[in-house]
This record gives sequence, structure tokens and C-alpha cells, in this order.
Amino acid sequence: MKRCLLGLLLCSALACADEPLLNVQTRLVPGDAVVVGEPLQLQVDVLTNTWFTSGASLPELTIAGAAIMAPNGEAQHLTQTLQGQTFTGLRYTYRITPNLAQGFTVAPFTVRATPAQASHELSTQTPALHFSASWPAGFKPGEAVLVANGLRFSQSISPADGGLKVGDSITRTLTLQADNAPGLALPAPSPGTVEGLSAYPKTPQVSNLDDGRGGFTGGQRIDSVSYRIERAGNYELPSISVKWWDSVNRKAQISQVPAVAFKATTNSSYVPVFSIAQDLEQLGQPTQLRVPQTVLFAGLILLLAGIGYLTRRGWQHVFYRASHWLRSRPPRKTWGLRPLNPGHEKDFP
Repeated sequence: MKRCLLGLLLCSALACADEPLLNVQTRLVPGDAVVVGEPLQLQVDVLTNTWFTSGASLPELTIAGAAIMAPNGEAQHLTQTLQGQTFTGLRYTYRITPNLAQGFTVAPFTVRATPAQASHELSTQTPALHFSASWPAGFKPGEAVLVANGLRFSQSISPADGGLKVGDSITRTLTLQADNAPGLALPAPSPGTVEGLSAYPKTPQVSNLDDGRGGFTGGQRIDSVSYRIERAGNYELPSISVKWWDSVNRKAQISQVPAVAFKATTNSSYVPVFSIAQDLEQLGQPTQLRVPQTVLFAGLILLLAGIGYLTRRGWQHVFYRASHWLRSRPPRKTWGLRPLNPGHEKDFP
């Protein structure tokens, strides 16, 4: 009996020894101190001493006062040596962007995975992590902060050859690209207004940039505005600036596109979009509704008949009172007036 029990214990020990291990490591990159609007990475390394046949299961994280972009399913393959054993695995990355100047805590969460040769799903819990965000120098509290590793701001003008006349349009296209900043974080440029030009902005094109393998690298925003020239003269589209925080050099930067000057000459054949002369000309065209006189006369008769029918009780009352007055009025009196012709006085009593 003792031999059987010893054999069972030995088999259990061998089975446990053969069970693969699950090791999870977490870290904050670039560190535990950032500025408001600066994204930091929460890297989660999921490792095993065998291999993975499928991805790990990670939860969705929420932190009050911060925006979090979960891993997009893509993971980086890793190989590490821990305590003399070779571990392989996957690295998942959360992007955390603080919106407030305060301290933050990443609460512990559970990571689940099933390594090869495992008899069941394994899980482990990560430790709590802490970081803080401060307001960047050169920005006022409450001011929008664009944080990027690098920024490119450019413009293009169409047409570029000049020769513009009244009624023509000129289009200004602004392209803003930021490294390590999502497209939705890029600010909308303020093109301003120019007297004599009617501005027609188009819907901006906002997108994220990648490295061609699904890895996030930054964001892009393209804004386009068309200006219609209303009168001749010299014009200048103002310069546009973008203020941003350089996370590499740790200072505020300003990127700018220059002003654009051009001249518009008179165009004798130009007719404004909303021309009063054109409206008056259209009013003189035979597009008015014409109704025959017989139809108008019949309609007038029907209208009067309808009014008479609706007010018949009132008219009946008026007729009744008038006829009653005529029947009951006193007899007419004969006044003794002197004749105008004295020769016929006998004709008068």
C-alpha cells in the first residue's frame, strides 16, 4: 500500500514538473512621470517556458482622467532567459494619455493564457503601477496641448501659377503630421478670414499612420479651404502656427506655414453667384403662372356665393327688420309749401 501511495505522489510530482509556466511582466515607458497630453506605454510581456498556440487574454482598462488605447491585437514576439530557462512570449502595449495634472494608478488586472502542453488555462495578476502627469512648461492651464516626438506642418496652393481673376477660386491645403500622437489629437488650424474672399472649407481628413505592419507611428490631419475671389485687388492668406510639446527635447515648440500673397484682376465676364441682375432677368422671363379670366370670374362668383351662404342668417335678420320697418312706418306728412309758380296757385289747396 505504501509503495502504491509513493508511486502516485511521484507521478503527481512529475506531472507538476512538466506543467508549463506563465510569467507576466509589466512596465511603464518612458517612465512614471509625463506631461498632460503625453502618451505613455503600458507594456505587458506574457511569457512561457514552452510556446503559445494562441494569444493571451487581456482586459480593457479604464483610468479616470486618462484616455486608453487598448492593444490592437498585434503583439511583439519576445525571447528572454529567466533563472536559467528560456522563455518566449508576446508583448502587448496599452497607450495611456493623461488629460489632467495629477497622480494616476493602474490597478492590478488578470492576464490569462494557455501555453502549449498545459492541461488547463493559466492566469496571473499584475502588480499595481503608479505615474503622475504635470502641466508642460510654456502652456497655460486649460490650454490644449499637442504632444509629439516630432511634427511636420506644410501647405500647398492650387493653382500655383497665379493669373487669378475675379470669380476664380484658390485652394489652400494644410497637412499636419505628428509622430507618436493619434490623428484625433491633432488640432484644427485657424485659417482666419480675408475681406473680399469667400471661404468654403472642406471636411478634414483625419487618420493614424503606421509602419506598414500595423504598428502605430503617429497621426495625420489634412485641412483644405477654397477661397472665391469677389473683387479685384491684392490679397494675403495669413500665416498659421501650431504650438506643440516636443517630448524628445522636453520643451514647447511652434511650427508655422508662411503667408500666401496673390493678386486678382478684373474679370468683365464674371457674374456673381447671387447676382441681382440675374434675378431681375429671371423675373422678366415668361415663367409666371397665368390664369384665364373666365376661371377668375367663376372663382369670384363661387367665393361670393360661399360668403352669402355662410352669412345667410345675418342677411335674413337684416331683411326681416327692413321689411318690418317699411310696414310699420308712420304716414308721410304734407307740408304747406308755397308754390314756386304763382300762376297755378289753384292747383294747391
